[in-house]
Amino acid sequence: MTKSIGAITLAAPCCGARYAYPNYTSMNFMAWAYWTDGWRDRSLMPNDEGLRRCTCGQFYLLMDMQAIEKGAAADNEDLPFTMTVPDEQLPECFTTTVSALVEVAARLGYWRYLNHGYRDDYVEHRDAEEAATQAAWIANNPDRRTWWDRLLRRPAPVYSRPKGSPFTYPPYEPSPEQLANMERLCELSQPSGPAPHGNTLELAELYREQGRFDEARAVLRSIEPKDLDITGRLIARLTTTPRRCSVRVTGALLTRRATRSRWQRRFTRLACPERIRTCMTL
Repeated sequence: MTKSIGAITLAAPCCGARYAYPNYTSMNFMAWAYWTDGWRDRSLMPNDEGLRRCTCGQFYLLMDMQAIEKGAAADNEDLPFTMTVPDEQLPECFTTTVSALVEVAARLGYWRYLNHGYRDDYVEHRDAEEAATQAAWIANNPDRRTWWDRLLRRPAPVYSRPKGSPFTYPPYEPSPEQLANMERLCELSQPSGPAPHGNTLELAELYREQGRFDEARAVLRSIEPKDLDITGRLIARLTTTPRRCSVRVTGALLTRRATRSRWQRRFTRLACPERIRTCMTL
């Protein structure tokens, strides 16, 4: 659970303007769905990279702000809270940025923002195909219980996705704007570049979405296998069996099921191109 007590007073690095920021005592990054580009659907925490814009017009990062005070003193001040930069304003940061790190934060946010259209197409396509698969299963497995079976509370047939069922997805065709943004991000995020990013998985995913699978695999090989989380393993799988095309990026389905307890199970569905969907059920 995400909890905060009071607020912290922070000073912007550009002009020293003061802002309030929640004094978090705990943070919960759970979400309904996770995508391999780092986006989290219905997340309990913001999806941004800590990019903010000061009242003076300058862009900056939360990590560059200086804490002044916290607690009651900060709560009593009538200060505005730091606000995330709207997605539509992110391109402004590309030309007015004060550092490569700020540009990387803006471009990462813009990368995910431009992928939202595909997310909608993907969910609509997958839901429609899954509904058709389930309808066909129900037609082939009708409830033939007699009144006696119902009286004895014998269970009805329970749908289970048949093995070999079709699993398709719409093609991922990035626009020239998306490709230009991803190419620039790759330049900035190189280990020897001006702003090496700490998460090399994002660099691998950037290469993969551009169809540069060899470079994506090279990045993944630089990571210790034990350090690859569930997202990293999915990206690695998607780069081993890519579709051969110029700018179209596709992938495959990977399903994992882990029993947490006798009464509660966690289902994690890793779907490509870019979704890792998690839900809880009893």
